[in-house]
Amino acid sequence: MKKLLISGLLSCSLLFSANIGGNHTAEAATAGETVTDIADNYIGVPYRWGGTTPSGFDCSGFVGYTFKQAGYTLPRTTSEMYNVGDSVSKSELKDGDLVFFQTYKAGPSHAGIYIGDNQFVHASSSKGVKIDSLSSSYWSNTYYGAKRVLNTEPGWSASNGNWYFYDQDGNKVTGWVQDQGAWYYLDQNGIMQTGWLNWNNTTYYLHSGGSMAIGWTVIDGQWYYFHEGGAMAKDTVVEGYTIASNGVMQ
Repeated sequence: MKKLLISGLLSCSLLFSANIGGNHTAEAATAGETVTDIADNYIGVPYRWGGTTPSGFDCSGFVGYTFKQAGYTLPRTTSEMYNVGDSVSKSELKDGDLVFFQTYKAGPSHAGIYIGDNQFVHASSSKGVKIDSLSSSYWSNTYYGAKRVLNTEPGWSASNGNWYFYDQDGNKVTGWVQDQGAWYYLDQNGIMQTGWLNWNNTTYYLHSGGSMAIGWTVIDGQWYYFHEGGAMAKDTVVEGYTIASNGVMQ
């Protein structure tokens, strides 16, 4: 697994010079705030058994759809959702945590998204997507537990086959980031990129582990040279070898 961010690493990334410069960016909102902001957009959507779209949601369909819009994939059913993430006490709930209730059958049978101030948003079978209080008599008596499925630790985290990088506040990072002396690039959704990358009219290559190629590198049987800043050499001579316009050593 990739190593966690060392202290002060993100601030150092802002100082990266040469071709990459200081283009490292991070999302303005935390992952939890992003999820709750998205959830707010669907308040008033009617309830529909088995519904998974804004034309109608059931409880797990609403939760799953909201998280999907934020870049996270959750299991389809409430009981399956309860089996992922880390358990969190009611007193330590944060925006974006999943809250579960035991309603019409034993075990977790209803789910919502915690939005702060002891409130949660959910798809109610009677009134559609709405906000309720965990302190109300019904929801207090049926409360089953909570799970945290959003990454809140700094560093690398894998989800659904993709790697993401989180800063000290749990924000998903986009753009260039440095870790353990190597540079990585994360797209606008925060997904770590591999392979060829064209950025600011410059060509880079990211190894299968995501790190930026520097120096002589063999790709598909061809030799390329990447400068110290990661830019691919072309139309030049390096260490006595001619580099063509496509970057291939002649």
